[in-house]
Amino acid sequence: MAKQVKPVAIDDYLKLEEILPALKNQTSRLVRSTSDFTVGVAKIYRALLPLVELINRRSPVTEQELHQALDELFLALQQHPVTLQLRTLTDRMRSGNLLPNEESTENLLRFLVDQVTSRSVVPIPPQVTEEFWKFFNELMSEPELRGLGEVSLDVLRIFLTAYEPLIAQVINQMKDLRRVNDRQMREILGNTRVIRQDLVIFRRQIGALRYIREFFATDPEDFQEQAEIVAQMVREFGPFFIKMAQVAAASSDFLPDEIAEALAVFQEDVEPMTASEVEQAFLECYGELPTERYFGFDASSPIKSGSIASVYLAQKPTRDRKGRQMLTPVVVKVGRHNLEREFLIGKTVIKLAILSSQYWAPHSKLSPFLSSWLGQVDVFVEGFREELDFESEASNQSRFAERASLSGQWRVPQVYHGTRRIIEMEFVDSAASINSAFGTGSKRRVTRAQRKVGRAFLHTVISHLVIYQEFHGDLHPGNILVANQEDLYLIDWGNTVDISSIWQPALKYLQAVLAGDAEAITGAIIALGSDPTALRASQAELRGHIEQILADAAVRPLGYDFLLTLYREGQEGLLTRLELAVNLGAALSRQGIVVRSDYLHLTRSLTAMVGSYLSIYRGLSRVALAQDIAQVLLQFPALEGMRQLSGYRRKLLRQISLETPRKLIPILGNR
Repeated sequence: MAKQVKPVAIDDYLKLEEILPALKNQTSRLVRSTSDFTVGVAKIYRALLPLVELINRRSPVTEQELHQALDELFLALQQHPVTLQLRTLTDRMRSGNLLPNEESTENLLRFLVDQVTSRSVVPIPPQVTEEFWKFFNELMSEPELRGLGEVSLDVLRIFLTAYEPLIAQVINQMKDLRRVNDRQMREILGNTRVIRQDLVIFRRQIGALRYIREFFATDPEDFQEQAEIVAQMVREFGPFFIKMAQVAAASSDFLPDEIAEALAVFQEDVEPMTASEVEQAFLECYGELPTERYFGFDASSPIKSGSIASVYLAQKPTRDRKGRQMLTPVVVKVGRHNLEREFLIGKTVIKLAILSSQYWAPHSKLSPFLSSWLGQVDVFVEGFREELDFESEASNQSRFAERASLSGQWRVPQVYHGTRRIIEMEFVDSAASINSAFGTGSKRRVTRAQRKVGRAFLHTVISHLVIYQEFHGDLHPGNILVANQEDLYLIDWGNTVDISSIWQPALKYLQAVLAGDAEAITGAIIALGSDPTALRASQAELRGHIEQILADAAVRPLGYDFLLTLYREGQEGLLTRLELAVNLGAALSRQGIVVRSDYLHLTRSLTAMVGSYLSIYRGLSRVALAQDIAQVLLQFPALEGMRQLSGYRRKLLRQISLETPRKLIPILGNR
């Protein structure tokens, strides 16, 4: 029997008027998405036009033009709907704990704070950590976390930024492809092989970061093991981290003794270059081996090796005033190979580590700090890269050697010859660094020598600041030599700091901090920033943060009795003032402020000077230090005036002695 089908009422079917609105909404959404996708593709195509135009035109491409064209392209990629949809996907994955989120970041920060608290040499009161979390929770209340697409584009942009000079060079060489010969073609292939060579450096530097995990796995009280891990990481990372370790060692009074000693090693000596690397440098600069230019040159045994170069002792054939041939001892400084790439890749690795933290530890309140650090890395590294130009270093050293000849307080070895990677200079016999110059003799004699060198060093620094308005840019203890326990020599003039145009804003900032004037500090920070226009727009907010920091800091402003105040405060007062500087630095990062390179360089140089000055007085009392400072300040005007006048007199007499015979020749000829 057939099954009967029950009739369906007309109302039980879907009605067309009910379906049409949903279909209309879906169709509108589809059309809108398609339209947005099409517009996004069109924007990308339009953003490609400047880059295509640069490649197709006949004139060369500059790095600035390439940088702007790539910025336009990446801006269009970031605004594409696919990138925005990836941000939504990232948010959903973070909310489902599939990716790191704000909660995991806060847990990570609590772990780091606990690590710092447990490893601190000085016990940290609970009130300090409570204030830190209060400060942390008050930061940036409305975040903007980046999605997977945006982070990927930022990573790619950082890589391209690192290779923009190389890309621009390759493009320009390809433009002239019809006119190049075989040698130029080999240069192009050599530039493309740089990437393969860079991969080796990338792997080594990124691999060195693994020591961070080992460091946190150590016993908080075992500073010796921590120091060994830090030293291994610095050595494996290479010249870039060694240079930063030298800067950190200059302020070693604020580090555990074991770590300070591990870093101090890099001020004295590091792994030297191989003999083949040294010979290759001579072939590049002179077209001959060092044994063909010098006697007794041993490429495998430098007398000193640093992060930038190795130093060798040799003898050079010269002639005396009577024309007789003689051998003169000289110091030959040879620069390491591929340092420019080491520093560039080191900067890139650090920036990638900072940027990747936005993915592995996403938290809105960290965004302004990370943005500030990304901009500050370029500025910080630029000060180090100046030391790679040996021709500029030879010029700096010759200029300061001429100035030192007018004074009996300090000396600079004379430069005989300088090239891109090699400098030949005067040999200073019986000279040692300040870390080892005062190790022999009776205590009374050593103390007298330390104080004499300390007064000469302070007098020299003041004369550089006041008279020449230019001073040594990296005066860590390894660059200060003492001969015969009393003669002060300054070496390694890879970079100098010209304060003729920056000393007034820097001095105003220092005065404002010591005086506790929030308005003056705000104005000084605006002058120190790399974007004063943007800082003025947020001036009120910046001033509010500074007023709060000054209100929380128990720092007594310095006046005319500043020496007495510093003496009474002692080390505790110094740490308190440094804490105020750190808090102000946090305010700068919170506002996304990037300090100009010349001021950052000035800060690094002054820090190295202060650390070296305190190293000279290591083991002496604060009374001796205060007495010598007062003596130098009181005697400086009279002593420096007499030395400058005496030096000018010698220079004038030498000029007269050279010009007089030339003036007598025409007279004698007429007779």
